[in-house]
Amino acid sequence: MVLFVAADAPLPEIPALEPPGAFSAQLLAGPEEPVRGQFTKPFVYFLGAHEGCSCGFSYGVGDEDADAAGRESVRRLGEYLVAAVDRLGSVELYSCWADAEGEPAETREFLTTTMFTHEAAAFELPQRWFATIIAAAS
Repeated sequence: MVLFVAADAPLPEIPALEPPGAFSAQLLAGPEEPVRGQFTKPFVYFLGAHEGCSCGFSYGVGDEDADAAGRESVRRLGEYLVAAVDRLGSVELYSCWADAEGEPAETREFLTTTMFTHEAAAFELPQRWFATIIAAAS
């Protein structure tokens, strides 16, 4: 699974580590270029979880050993999105399996940052999913 975010202005880059940290944000590179067609916003970034890919943005859906790491990755993703939305008003997300970056979204929705900041029993990214993320109501 891969997750991308697009914004109207540059977002902070967070380097991928060896071994991977809980969260990374990297400006779009070569083979992922087809994903640009999903977005209306020009600045596009790949978002990585603790596994390096975006599969780790999940918890409560399988391996209990990976659950804590997945919760931390989703928590860090939520912080990143809240900061971006607070500054820019909205961002766009697209998730899919690797090599499907150019495939059209199967689901489109408007969501608030609450989806990423309030811990639920389970969290998992849908595939071929596009979402416009806005601030949660105060």
